[in-house]
Amino acid sequence: MAVGERIEVRRWLAGTVVAYWHHGVDMGDGTVVHARPHDFRNPFGGGSVVRTSLEEFADGQQVRPTIEPLATFPPEEVARRAAALVGRDGYCPVVANCEHFATWCATGERRSRQVEAVMRRVVTVAATVVAGIVALRGGRVMARGR
Repeated sequence: MAVGERIEVRRWLAGTVVAYWHHGVDMGDGTVVHARPHDFRNPFGGGSVVRTSLEEFADGQQVRPTIEPLATFPPEEVARRAAALVGRDGYCPVVANCEHFATWCATGERRSRQVEAVMRRVVTVAATVVAGIVALRGGRVMARGR
C-alpha cells in the first residue's frame, strides 16, 4: 500500500452474516485514516474519523486497494485531506460512513457505492410490492379520503 491510496477490508455487521467493505486512506506509514462508529455493534450511535494502525484497520482480514471512483486528487492531497479530518465527529452508516469519507478524500464527492446499491434494491422491492398491490386490486389504486 502507498500514501494516499484508498483501501478496503471485508467486515460483517455485528451478529449477522451481512458483509460490507470498510474503507480508509493509507497514510503510507503503517497507519490508516478512516471513519468508523464508536461501537460497531451500534453503527447508528455516532462515530468519528480516526487514525489507527493498518493492523487494527485490517482486523485480521486481507486489505485490498480500491480505485472506484477514480481519484481526482493526487495521492499526497488525498492523504492530506484525510489527516485534516482526524477527530471529526459525525458518523452515520447511511449518509456519512467510511466509504463516503474515503471517496470524498479522493474525489471531493461524498458517495458510497454500497449505500447506493442498497437503495436501488429498496426502490426495486418497493416498486414490486406496489405493482403487486395494484395488480391484486385489478389495476386500481385505492386512496383513503377524509
